Amino acid sequence: MNGTRRPCSAATALVGSFCLVFAAAALADPPATVIDSQRIIHSLQSAPASNTRGLVVAERPAAGGSPRISLDIRFANNSDRLTDAAHAQLAELGSALTAPELAHTRFLIAGHTSATGVAERNQRLSEARARTVRGYLLEHFQIEPERLTSVGYGADHPLPDFPPAALEQRRVEISTLPARY
Repeated sequence: MNGTRRPCSAATALVGSFCLVFAAAALADPPATVIDSQRIIHSLQSAPASNTRGLVVAERPAAGGSPRISLDIRFANNSDRLTDAAHAQLAELGSALTAPELAHTRFLIAGHTSATGVAERNQRLSEARARTVRGYLLEHFQIEPERLTSVGYGADHPLPDFPPAALEQRRVEISTLPARY
């Protein structure tokens, strides 16, 4: 009698295991979207100034300010430790920031969090994540340190198209800074 129950129990356990795996996959974060270096370059380039008889007429920045791009750089939960998925995006970012088109541009690396959790913790976490990205770029791409500034905003600058607790709020934005004269 035990012999006939075991196959049924084993089959039930196997089906249950598959259900748990599929349920976990459904609840997991979606895979990271990697933006290629050429798209990053295009997003961060300023519009070229036009010359008129020795005068330089520069276009005004768009309403949103300087050129910027939001990147899906993943970190371990409640941590500033980069995940394996983050390395592919950081490789593209590093290639873009060292490309001739951007080689003399300064950048702001801004860390953001979702609104879940305590505001003070989110602030510290966003600052630590921005510093981690800066450190990674300095170490792996030999970018001059004065070209990269990091800042954390916590949950203070949410994306308007997503709820405050959405995964999309957990991001790193790269924007250009004015040239130093």
